[in-house]
Amino acid sequence: MDHLKYLLSLFFPVCVACFLYTGPHGIYTAIVWTTPLWILIFFDWQSPKVNLKNKSRIVSHYFYDAILYSLAFLQFLIIFLLLRYASQLQWESAPDIATSLVNLWVMRIMVGTSSGSSAIIVAHELIHRSKYHLRVLGRLLLYTVCYEHFVIAHLRGHHLSVATPEDIATARLDESFDAYWKRVTLAHFKYAWRSELRRLGLRSTSGFHLKIFASSVLQGVIVEGAMVILIIIVFGWAAAIIFLYQALSGVRLLETINYYQHWGLQQGRAVNNLAWINTSQVTYYALLGLSNHIAHHNDATTPFYETPYSAHGPTMCDGYFVTNLWVKLKNSSYRHESINRLKDYFLEKTIN
Repeated sequence: MDHLKYLLSLFFPVCVACFLYTGPHGIYTAIVWTTPLWILIFFDWQSPKVNLKNKSRIVSHYFYDAILYSLAFLQFLIIFLLLRYASQLQWESAPDIATSLVNLWVMRIMVGTSSGSSAIIVAHELIHRSKYHLRVLGRLLLYTVCYEHFVIAHLRGHHLSVATPEDIATARLDESFDAYWKRVTLAHFKYAWRSELRRLGLRSTSGFHLKIFASSVLQGVIVEGAMVILIIIVFGWAAAIIFLYQALSGVRLLETINYYQHWGLQQGRAVNNLAWINTSQVTYYALLGLSNHIAHHNDATTPFYETPYSAHGPTMCDGYFVTNLWVKLKNSSYRHESINRLKDYFLEKTIN
């Protein structure tokens, strides 16, 4: 019955959809709606270890695909409800403004976390699939966080050079998250843009050429820009602002995960499958096996439910939900502990 644990991935997005559907809320009610997130973090902190060495028999792939489709549907629904919610906020008086600002703050926490921990992770799974319509669905999900160029940066960049100095997404030894965030956000876009220019046989200095419109990066920018304009026209400025804010929050969560999955592991191409191991059962099932990251790099085309277990790396202290907070709130503490664990890991490898 282990496969039913994957239904945990639906818990938080469903809570977010319910929060948005029943809003707008008063100040205290809106804050109380963040409780599901703290519950998830608490159980991730106390989570038993996941045991994938003897993975139970896989049920029909339709079960797992249904989860992916459900999460994709929930993301599109959440974005619509977010825009409708924001358009209903009131700004006439001081109490109205205070209530609306608190609602926007809670919406950013809830939707941003859902976009980063559900929508982008589903998109990550889908862009690796062989079927065209699944890859398209993955790109559509990335449009909801204005990060469609991630497809190229991830597939052509990260997977070919992971854990090497050439990889943008591999955090350097002792690199802080703030430094990492400032470096990768622009670098990923530049890499994707230049990669598409090379694919089209264009040079960045060659001037305007009609072939540039075949660039998926440019197409993504156009679609995302058009989305924001349409949101302003239909739902108003507040909706456009919170849409962009949740997108930023979701992308920041994605890059936080990238940060600690390969932090300090620039070991060279000979061992480019090296990554940090996470043993939290809540993390594994709520994030659709994302924490089994080493095996994913060994064969990225394998669906999450068939990816074999691999443990060739140092072990993280806590699950992803807890580590997200640790990385952002106490980064020096995180780096200190991670360096100690790296030393222990490589010392053990040397002895063995």
